[in-house]
Amino acid sequence: MTICLSLRKRVRKLIANSKGFSSVIGTTFMVLVMMFLSTSVFLWTLSQNTMYNEAVRARSQEDADRYNENVVALGGNYSVSGNNVTVKVMLKNAGSIVVQIINLWVLDAYLQKYASKSLDLNLNPGNISLFVESGPLTVTILGADPNHNFVSWFVTARGNTIPLEKEQSVVIAQLAQGIGYLAMDFASFKYYEVTGNQLEPPQSGFSIPGEAVIVFSLYMTNLDEHHRTVNLTSQSLLWLFSATGAKTATFSIAKVVNQTLVNFDFQILEFGMPTKLFFGTGSSKATNVKGSLCAVSLLLYGKIGTDDYGQNIPFVSVYVQP
Repeated sequence: MTICLSLRKRVRKLIANSKGFSSVIGTTFMVLVMMFLSTSVFLWTLSQNTMYNEAVRARSQEDADRYNENVVALGGNYSVSGNNVTVKVMLKNAGSIVVQIINLWVLDAYLQKYASKSLDLNLNPGNISLFVESGPLTVTILGADPNHNFVSWFVTARGNTIPLEKEQSVVIAQLAQGIGYLAMDFASFKYYEVTGNQLEPPQSGFSIPGEAVIVFSLYMTNLDEHHRTVNLTSQSLLWLFSATGAKTATFSIAKVVNQTLVNFDFQILEFGMPTKLFFGTGSSKATNVKGSLCAVSLLLYGKIGTDDYGQNIPFVSVYVQP
């Protein structure tokens, strides 16, 4: 009781003393304000630290993606008509991430003049874009001449540059003399199952179904040292020869537009430009050689320039599933 009375007296005394009571209220508010400000500063610092860490992670990911871009420009060739310089090239994404191509730059080394062309091309991993089938790339350089030397490169959205690789003519000539005018890209050898005249997604051509209707495809490059154009006719075909006997299967040269088989007329291969060839029809099968390992040859026939042309290329082996 004594303690309670003492506390009551002190409270009454404090209330009665307005200055003392105001000091207590002021101190309480000051403490609350300081706690609020401290909490706000702490939360702001925490959010800024989180934003900084996220920015660092994003920048690190951008750097990693930039370093992981691996696009190559192959089979480059130039042609000049007036002031227009046309670039024909194959772009191949050999990396593990999607790459966006946003610009092409071309330099006339003799004139030291530049020209550029804006692009919007997305290449998924493993994709190939051939700027002959889809249309060549043309820029305008005043005073350009066919005898000038040109240098070009592509620019990606991440800031990487992709120089156009142009093979030396002496190397091409020596290679062509050893293997013939056409060379193949082994990694591009694929087959497609066919529904009606429509091609399904491509699969590796080294193991194929024995009963399905299929079409083969691969890229070939004209390496004629005289830079003549090759024109393949309908006599050209892909030939499977079974290793276990004299059984064979043939697939006639074909033409595909927008993943659809169309009537074949002719197939042009310009010098230095990888060209995608198709072999097979809406009814072609490897039934005769199923269950066996087969040697594959390309029997090509047509014209090179104005001369007759024929070439047999034994280039891969294929297992035909039972």
